[in-house]
Amino acid sequence: MKSPRCTTTGHFPCANGAGAPASKLRPLHGRLCRSAFLAFPLLLSLYLPARAETPGAVPGAEGKGDVVTLAAATYRERVISEDTVWRGEVKVEGAVAIASQATLRIEPGTVVRFRRGASSAGVLMVQGRLVAVGTAEAPILFAGSAPRAQGGEWQGIMLLGTEKKNLLEQCRIEGASTGVEILYSSATLKKVSATQCRTGAVVQDSFVTMDGCAFSGCDTGVSLRESEVENYRGTFSGNGQGIVARGGSLYLSEAEISGNRGTALFGINARLKITGGSVSDNGSGFFLSGCEGVISGMKVSASREMALALSHSRMRITGNEITRNGGTGIWVDDGSAVAWGNAIFQNGGHDLYNAGSEEFRAPGNWFGGGEPKVFENEGRGRVILAPILGARPHM
Repeated sequence: MKSPRCTTTGHFPCANGAGAPASKLRPLHGRLCRSAFLAFPLLLSLYLPARAETPGAVPGAEGKGDVVTLAAATYRERVISEDTVWRGEVKVEGAVAIASQATLRIEPGTVVRFRRGASSAGVLMVQGRLVAVGTAEAPILFAGSAPRAQGGEWQGIMLLGTEKKNLLEQCRIEGASTGVEILYSSATLKKVSATQCRTGAVVQDSFVTMDGCAFSGCDTGVSLRESEVENYRGTFSGNGQGIVARGGSLYLSEAEISGNRGTALFGINARLKITGGSVSDNGSGFFLSGCEGVISGMKVSASREMALALSHSRMRITGNEITRNGGTGIWVDDGSAVAWGNAIFQNGGHDLYNAGSEEFRAPGNWFGGGEPKVFENEGRGRVILAPILGARPHM
């Protein structure tokens, strides 16, 4: 298992300090499956009218081959096979697919509303390219037809087998089953918010960069599976769970994860690099199983249960403030995790809890000036504390 990618070099550091290009680590099965996905619009066209005219569409008005959609246009269960521009208010009924050769551009201030069609829920499926760029003053809205957002009212935006330069910027997604679903694709999301969805974003076998995105009021904010994801300055608040990462790699920088009913970040067999930001007022902070990587420079506070739970995870925990959590500060069950340079104090349970049989090494931490509260599994799992810092470390 390899460690998370260096954001400066784009390489993944190996145990001996050497680097391997990130491109060599990309899942090959995504490319193998792409040819199968490209055939999907052809199959879909057997059931949907491929050339139905769109009300309000003006061919060629924005350059060769473009179709400009004016206000109050409606798309009903069809495949779009030409470059198209949406503006004003657009209604989507059922499944609308963007074919592999086409680009859909959506202009600032556009409102796209979805409703169920004759054969499927409202969904925008992109196999070509999607460029949806709003502004702070005129964001793009994707929502259902109801006046207030209701989770699962429409299916969502799906990027399927497209490795083109897909971009969503200054967009709001409300009331979908899955706000944006990225499968075997690559995409960039900037200042995208998903609210009142069952899942804000699903990323599987894909390469995605998120910057300044917000996920709130969802059952799960973001679900990642076997993907390479970089997330900068993200906000995850008021969800059932904040982030779920299974396999792949996640670089998380300056995230604010707060007020989630369950776990802030749940990781299984993932490579993680988590730096800066805060995790506060969640059911629990981190639960990691079979993971490796680093958590540094974070404040983890006010969890109702434990702050960090590391099961068979080879993690470096350094330079964090772990305080005022209802349960344990750091809980470990083997995996060779090491914690140093942290401030661990005023937690309701133990500061350090070793539930395994291996030694847990935690030298050079500060415990608020008092005696650390330590559990050593009735002598079966030692906790190595020395030296204990006499003053709070600089963070």
